[in-house]
Amino acid sequence: MTVFSRKALSLDKIMIVAFLTVFVSAHAVVALCVQSGFARSTLVAAATESSSTVTVHYIDVGQGDSILIDTPDKDVLIDGGPVDAGPTVLSYLGSRGVTHIDLMIATHVHEDHIGGLVAVLSSVTVFDEVLVNNQTSSSNTYTNFMNLARYHKVTVADRGQTFTLTATANLTVLSPIQPLQFTDPDHANDNSVVVKLQVGSTSFLFTGDAEKQTEQSMLNVGLSLRSNVLKVGHHGSQTSTTQPFLSNVAPSYAIISAGQNNRYGHPDPETIQRLLAQGTTIYGTFQSGTIVASTDGTSIAFQDNPQPIPEFQPATIFSILLTATIIAIVTHGRKYIVQRRQA
Repeated sequence: MTVFSRKALSLDKIMIVAFLTVFVSAHAVVALCVQSGFARSTLVAAATESSSTVTVHYIDVGQGDSILIDTPDKDVLIDGGPVDAGPTVLSYLGSRGVTHIDLMIATHVHEDHIGGLVAVLSSVTVFDEVLVNNQTSSSNTYTNFMNLARYHKVTVADRGQTFTLTATANLTVLSPIQPLQFTDPDHANDNSVVVKLQVGSTSFLFTGDAEKQTEQSMLNVGLSLRSNVLKVGHHGSQTSTTQPFLSNVAPSYAIISAGQNNRYGHPDPETIQRLLAQGTTIYGTFQSGTIVASTDGTSIAFQDNPQPIPEFQPATIFSILLTATIIAIVTHGRKYIVQRRQA
């Protein structure tokens, strides 16, 4: 009996030590992944702050998109997130001292993109022009948005349009084309307004919720898609960021705007893998909050050190290691029971 108790005690110690070892190791690996992005370089060239600096703000609006392009001359707001993000966008604009938006872009009719624009259009902020894709919707959100947008100059987006922001910065519409290619209401994402911001020799691509059909449409006509920074389409869904499109854009950095623990599972692991395989450093609003990038036309710098997204998410790594610990404990336990019965 004494022998059995000592063996049981010894087994208990082994189990506890094994669990604690893997538990501590898991935390260490998670911390390493978050800090290093699995050894992918997060270094960026420092953009010199000057009168010509252009700053792009990927505002954290949860499960949605909202982007502010702040230039010395003109400011652009692309989408406003869902309805409940309206106050967040307004507060952010206020914190930046933005009271005049020269161009508002509503990429498409879905609520998680134009919902917050209703509150912004209802505010005291001054707007000059509203760019829309010319697709309609029966939703209350779309109706409310258009009722307010009509008080401003409304322009229909069409491939090839260019908006001059500064002497060295311009915004070009790459999609959609008019009349719209995708008339089915189920293809609203594919009618997203896609624009490319060119600032000197640096460039940013904003894709809304554009999916594979839109990506292929742009590839088919040989548009210049190559960009330093890609705002990943449709919150990182597997329906966007196809390999041919990604190879053509060849971004150094990718931004995914999505809500933390959202019910859609965005971003999709396949999309993350494609981006990482391309050698792209990925940042996500669901992990780092609002992400801010500045360029002087020659280099790009990200402010406040956003955390790169690793190949495996920390929660996934921990789950794998915890499962391995449980399997090890059960396996050793069974071996001990067999040995005891044979004794």
